[in-house]
Amino acid sequence: MKYVGLLLGCFVLITSSALQAMAQSRTRPAAPQFVTEPIKVTTPAIDVRKSGRWISQPLIHIENISKKPIQYLAIEATLPGAKESFLLAYGQIPGKPAAANVELLQPGAKIDLSVGQHSCEWTRKSLLEIDTRALAGNHATATINGVVFNDETAWFNGVAHVMAPNNPLRWHVVRNKAQNESPMFSFLNVGFSENPNNQSCYDWLDTVFVDCCGLQRASAVLVLAPFSNWQPLPRQTECQPGVICEWIKAVGCSGGTF
Repeated sequence: MKYVGLLLGCFVLITSSALQAMAQSRTRPAAPQFVTEPIKVTTPAIDVRKSGRWISQPLIHIENISKKPIQYLAIEATLPGAKESFLLAYGQIPGKPAAANVELLQPGAKIDLSVGQHSCEWTRKSLLEIDTRALAGNHATATINGVVFNDETAWFNGVAHVMAPNNPLRWHVVRNKAQNESPMFSFLNVGFSENPNNQSCYDWLDTVFVDCCGLQRASAVLVLAPFSNWQPLPRQTECQPGVICEWIKAVGCSGGTF
């Protein structure tokens, strides 16, 4: 009887674990859908021969290689020798009153981003104080923070999104290929795939915009996956003395960016 009871206990434990795993597989959101970058980003050499004028020079070259007009884009730029990045942005800022003379970046169109025209006032003031000798002839590094199209779709960290109803500051992750059949997702045809890491340590639900120095920076909304002890690392930027904006970047369980 002792062995029968032990076997029965093991059976109940195994059955309970199996049912729990089945329930989690049914309730856990589907994997996000990954797409190629919609813009091409290049960085020219920095010319500092004219003191103070380098901030008006093109720091980032952008080309819209998608099939849709871009309403807003944000780039995280880092200068040579610097540890902290800053934001350069173009277009109609989500959640802000419509600005005059802001044109959509059409498919195939190009634009140059400079510190003088496409950063916030605090960033411009801070960068004017740096030692420009480390910049001469070198290139900034740049990563795409987010791209918003003019049809309420967006791209963040390789993942397709759709705007939340009547809320341009919140975007839902696209999770199934059925949505790709809609005409609004025609830009996804160049490299549409499921998340290769199905055993992710978190679920990426949404992306929200966080106001950083008057510009909008994309921040991921993540939920810890079952049995995972991974925790997101908030990132911070100082907008002005005593004012900090904080955001979350979606990264892989091993630390690499998706």
